[in-house]
Amino acid sequence: MNSFEFDYILVGGGLQSGLLVLALYHHQPSARVLLVERQDAIAGNHTWSFHPRDVSTSAAAWVSPAVEYRWPSYQVRIHGLEKQIGLSYASISSTYFAEIVAKTLARFTGENRVTGENRESSQPFGVLLTGSEVTQVHRNEITTANGQSYRGRLVIDCRGAKPANQSHFSQTGYQKFWGFEIELQSDWPFDGPIVMDDRIEQCDGFRFIYSLPFTRRRVLVEDTRFSNNTAIDRNDCLQKVGNYLSSCGVNAWSIVREEHGLLPMPISGEHKPGSESLADEAMAGGYAGGWFHAATGYSFPLAMDFAETVASTTPERAAAAVTTLAVSNRTRSQFSRFLNRLLFCLVKPPKRYQIFRRFYQVLSTDSIARFYSHRFTARDAFRIVVGLPPAGLQPIVFARSLFRQPKRTIATVANSNFTQISKSDYEEIGV
Repeated sequence: MNSFEFDYILVGGGLQSGLLVLALYHHQPSARVLLVERQDAIAGNHTWSFHPRDVSTSAAAWVSPAVEYRWPSYQVRIHGLEKQIGLSYASISSTYFAEIVAKTLARFTGENRVTGENRESSQPFGVLLTGSEVTQVHRNEITTANGQSYRGRLVIDCRGAKPANQSHFSQTGYQKFWGFEIELQSDWPFDGPIVMDDRIEQCDGFRFIYSLPFTRRRVLVEDTRFSNNTAIDRNDCLQKVGNYLSSCGVNAWSIVREEHGLLPMPISGEHKPGSESLADEAMAGGYAGGWFHAATGYSFPLAMDFAETVASTTPERAAAAVTTLAVSNRTRSQFSRFLNRLLFCLVKPPKRYQIFRRFYQVLSTDSIARFYSHRFTARDAFRIVVGLPPAGLQPIVFARSLFRQPKRTIATVANSNFTQISKSDYEEIGV
């Protein structure tokens, strides 16, 4: 091993590192892989969802075994629009994902795929180290809080998004949510997921209910908002979810699990996929590396592409391959940030629903699929933005925002749900 203890060291036990483990085992089952997580268990407390059409042909073989739930379609309900979207939808719970990742790590054997020979080693080839804080991260080495060092041919920092007050993004909106997985005493009234239902009090940005029926009597219901601030109150979310359930005729239920999150949705151009290395040139994956869809908050498609790219080559060639992948995504990332500027800076909260309603009204199923997978075309982008702007938004301001960004960090006025930007930043906002 040329004095290296591991081929790959993965820092952080979230979605990105887990996908890397699955991809590496598929492409390089003889690799030595170390996964380090500061908590006592990997994967945290999450539910990750995506469209199976997000999955590339090359990645399907290793992604499919990790899928826990599948539905043939889903629904949106946005300000009078009720539409069934003919795209399959999939979800993975963190508990299930953690089991799959741990089992996969244990399967790394060191057997050479070509010769069938086994390497001699005094240590396992797939190692999971939990309850260990990583204090230093370098390109080929990490150090933990107890002073132990580990060396690798490639270190990948996948520790996720920083707290809001330490964000990589100087200018950003937020997708925030509080979800309640509930058990019902009668059947759930809907057949499949409803990814947006805005029949809920509209405050603090564009607000909607997101629901995933895992079984007829076990459902995840989330209060979700696209907001300009980070504040979220669990009891307020629970009240809104309870009111929503009552409106759907669901009155007898109990909470079995909760989850909540805060996802940055950047409006500025910095920190696009692969644009920045962290901690003395260590490669950055996941949110830390910009590998997420800026306009949706869905992290699975780009995290999957990143994992497939890294695993398909050698540790020494991974940086060049990732750079190529980043370049292929940067124009789309720039457009996604434009959409966020439109949502968070130019349109008042009461009118934001128009953006989402129009998206589902005018785009074909294939265009929707390409957008969520971060493979949308210039024609798709044109179709998204060309048409009647949201009410009150002057066309010239709308067009100008595609190329201009605010000169200063946006500021949210207390007790207001609308970001205030001076006219020197965007003249004649007109909303």
